[in-house]
Amino acid sequence: MKKSIDQKLQSGYPLELGKIIEESFERYKQTFVLSGIATIIIAVIMILIYVGYFGILYGFGDFSKTMADLEMGKSNVTMIIINASVGVLIGSLSAPIVAGFINVNHLAKNNKEFGLGSFFDFYKTTFFKDIFLNQLLISVFLNATVAILTINNSPFLALSLQIIVALFTIFCIPLIIYGQQNYMDALVKSIGLFLKNPFVILIAFIVGALGILVGLIGLCIGIFFTIPFYFSVIYTIYEQAIGFNDKSVIDEIGLE
Repeated sequence: MKKSIDQKLQSGYPLELGKIIEESFERYKQTFVLSGIATIIIAVIMILIYVGYFGILYGFGDFSKTMADLEMGKSNVTMIIINASVGVLIGSLSAPIVAGFINVNHLAKNNKEFGLGSFFDFYKTTFFKDIFLNQLLISVFLNATVAILTINNSPFLALSLQIIVALFTIFCIPLIIYGQQNYMDALVKSIGLFLKNPFVILIAFIVGALGILVGLIGLCIGIFFTIPFYFSVIYTIYEQAIGFNDKSVIDEIGLE
């Protein structure tokens, strides 16, 4: 598999946008119910974490005063740095969940059973270290740069940077869990693989984002069930660009 990835880096790979969209939707149809429930559970957990974080930071008393403090904190350099640091920690620790969402598509593709526990499987595998360190590097760079841009009142540049980083690192987690790459190789090779076919990946990325926005219809509740479509797109891009061995490492070790 490592040799195959290196060959793709040298010679490139074909991608068909229509096929990406079609296959992504097929995987999404197989997984969206359970993925949507998992998204809701994770969202509730994240809300509780952030409520606790902001409660410790600003107090659990007067809600209107807390909101006013939050608004003031947006322009406070110290608060921007603290929020960026928390963002790094949460982003790094939640990366295995992203791996779980991606891998659920792999399980569905191969007609294997999956449940709610499947979204958290990568916390208990040998992949955890590389997933965590990979996302830690990305999060440190991204949050530090976004914090600097925010301090300098450049929100548009901050948003643009987040999109660019998401595109350049789109292969990272699949390269770790399917391509047997370590955290640094996955980062470097993800950038190289993206640059081999940037326009198709960009359009597929936009399609994935638009798919998520469909969930905003109907009191926004549906977004919990459309967010997983983005992970189906990531999985399908990797599947078509790199592919898999007849028996992947994940199939060999199992995810109990």
